[in-house]
Amino acid sequence: MTGTIIILPGGERFQLEWRRTDPERWGRRLKAKYDESWSAERSDKARCLCQHRGASLPLQIRYRADSHSYHLAVWPNEGPLHEKTCPFYKPDPEKSGRASYVNSVIREGEDGDVAVTLSIGLRRKGPPRPVDDTPLPASDRPGQARQRRMTPLGLLHLLWERAGLTEWRPQFARHRTPTAALGRIASAGTRIRAQGRLISDLLCPVAPGHEKFGRRFHAIVRTEGKENHLFLIGFVEALEPDPRGNFTMTLSGQRNGYRCFLTVPAAERNRLARSHQLAAATLALPEAARQAHVVALLYVTARNIGTHNSRWRGWIQAEVRTGALMTVSRSMLPFESSHELAVADALVAAGRAFEKPLRFDAERDLVFPDFILQDTARSDGYPMEVFGRTDEAYTTRRAEKENYYDATFGAGGWWSWDATTGSRMPPFPSGRLR
Repeated sequence: MTGTIIILPGGERFQLEWRRTDPERWGRRLKAKYDESWSAERSDKARCLCQHRGASLPLQIRYRADSHSYHLAVWPNEGPLHEKTCPFYKPDPEKSGRASYVNSVIREGEDGDVAVTLSIGLRRKGPPRPVDDTPLPASDRPGQARQRRMTPLGLLHLLWERAGLTEWRPQFARHRTPTAALGRIASAGTRIRAQGRLISDLLCPVAPGHEKFGRRFHAIVRTEGKENHLFLIGFVEALEPDPRGNFTMTLSGQRNGYRCFLTVPAAERNRLARSHQLAAATLALPEAARQAHVVALLYVTARNIGTHNSRWRGWIQAEVRTGALMTVSRSMLPFESSHELAVADALVAAGRAFEKPLRFDAERDLVFPDFILQDTARSDGYPMEVFGRTDEAYTTRRAEKENYYDATFGAGGWWSWDATTGSRMPPFPSGRLR
């Protein structure tokens, strides 16, 4: 949240980072403006720099009696209206797989930070706790919240969402590189906690040409002891069998200063391949033939290679305990099928503004759009759906989706493409005149 400007009633500029760097000044100024902010007109209340429909979005100055402290908070139901990079932004859970979690899994703080309940136990040292595979309780009806824990895939989706990488604007062109994306992910990790720990304390991006990330990786392993557990995140170049019956994973940039061997046990590699079939199929292609990237978030055990006479002394041996893969376009937009990729690329080429909702840990019975156009006359976005299969189960599912969209947005109030017929992609809804 460094550098975020808040305008207090009367026009005084206020630094959000003072909450951590100068808490006495933070509390003093909010206390001084507390009464004034509550009595002011909406346009004169405390606010950040975000706007919605040409008007500023106000913030509340609130008093917490149990700690005798003051803080800033969004107004009810206005979190989704803030810019994705704003600390006060709160996604609308009904428009993504977030809706599958019970309330305790993602806990939104009033300052924009979140705490999550993970399915793995985070430890500095010692053997990692196993993934909690306890069966989840059945829902009374399809689509209701039922997930009680967030898996590594859910965490990967949360990081991607919090980094603003699920949205596209024409001005993002040429700025969405893998290294830039990982930089945004690293920043997003500073605002997510799990089991009392900041994800950023355990998160090590592996990025091409980013020496700072490489040095930080070695510093964490060196500082925390002979063996510790942390997250690696990067773009997969290769996943190949090794002579010992396991697999070696190579992340882009890993050879450039990271000095790391990354081993994936055969059982975990097989699980990843089953759970992420699109990513596995992409990695099976020669690197030059791939039309997309595969991102990996890996929970690993890492240790220094300490044998004195070894030529690899100073390197790190990391073994994957669990993790998740995600396939993204050249523009860093996630997708779940080749047809979704075609739509995402076409939207980018057409200069449209849109969002790609993520599934998180939701079952397939949860309905939410494949894409949401954000530059049409409809203020809450224009839903888009791609139909890409013809099997019986999917046909039933398709009917459920069509009924939902017709009931929610009205017949003709949503865009769709039946990619199974070989037909050309329909024209996109018209955008607002700029």
